[in-house]
Amino acid sequence: MTDKRIKSFIKSYSEPILYLLVLLSVSLHKFLGIPNLSIFFLLFPLAFLEIRLLDRWIFLWLFYPVAFLFFDALWLLGMTLSAFAEELFFRAYLMKRFSNLSVSLMFVIPHFILNPGILSLLTFFPSLFFGFAYQKTRSLAFVSFLHLVSNLVYFKLISFLPTF
Repeated sequence: MTDKRIKSFIKSYSEPILYLLVLLSVSLHKFLGIPNLSIFFLLFPLAFLEIRLLDRWIFLWLFYPVAFLFFDALWLLGMTLSAFAEELFFRAYLMKRFSNLSVSLMFVIPHFILNPGILSLLTFFPSLFFGFAYQKTRSLAFVSFLHLVSNLVYFKLISFLPTF
């Protein structure tokens, strides 16, 4: 292949290929116990996307230190990286090519692979909301913050549920 054809191939198929690598990574983790490397594929678009991290919504992150009062620091940092990586990949990267509805359906699949059940399927609705918010603001900082807050509220609420 010529250099031009290679670049054309990468431009045409990078989103589906990276998405399939995410699915492969979570599947190998779930079914074979291999470490979940999906975070690397989710962060891969940082290598070639122009991302604005500083915008008018960045002030929301001033509230971030308050979360350390309620959550373990290492867990919170992991959740923050996960929320940012998912929003980078699904909003800033995939929504350049696919609709919010399609991306929200794609968002559900890795969650369902890792944790089969109704709660994983319900991630579709926050995903639609995050996609709508990203379309309106074009702010990765804003939707990452929304995603993080959504996850923190969810995990705090399920910690109060009785285990059966």
